[in-house]
Amino acid sequence: MAQLQKLETKAPMKSPEKIAAFFRDSFTSLPQLLPDLFKTAEIVGGGRKAGPGSVMLFQYSLPGSPLMSAKIKWELEEEAMDDTEEGKKSFTLTVIEGEVLGIYKSFGLKIEMDTEAGQSGWVIHYELANPNAAPPHAYIEVWKQLAKALDKYC
Repeated sequence: MAQLQKLETKAPMKSPEKIAAFFRDSFTSLPQLLPDLFKTAEIVGGGRKAGPGSVMLFQYSLPGSPLMSAKIKWELEEEAMDDTEEGKKSFTLTVIEGEVLGIYKSFGLKIEMDTEAGQSGWVIHYELANPNAAPPHAYIEVWKQLAKALDKYC
């Protein structure tokens, strides 16, 4: 039986708190922000803006891979609950359809924003569909590119 695994990375950012605002207000601008990676981005359920409960669809191309699509659901948004976590927020996106689910039984992203530390992080939770599948390291590289682009954009 396969186990849930995770990969994570952090990136310095001037305004990490603006990541959630970008996903909420400007998700459909992903292709303009990173045209080499994202080809389309649209909100297909849960309202006109992205946010908890909404469903988003996008087409993307990882380096050396064909064009793929993913339908993701914005599952959860959390804010720090106590003073030790001051300035920390996160939201979780879960892939509900797409080619990535042919490689991984489950695939989810927790995007963390830490304004105190001036950084953002991406934690990928996944379960391999077969033991020969590779961990999703290419998605970590996507996050690094996206964090850098968002830092300039926001």
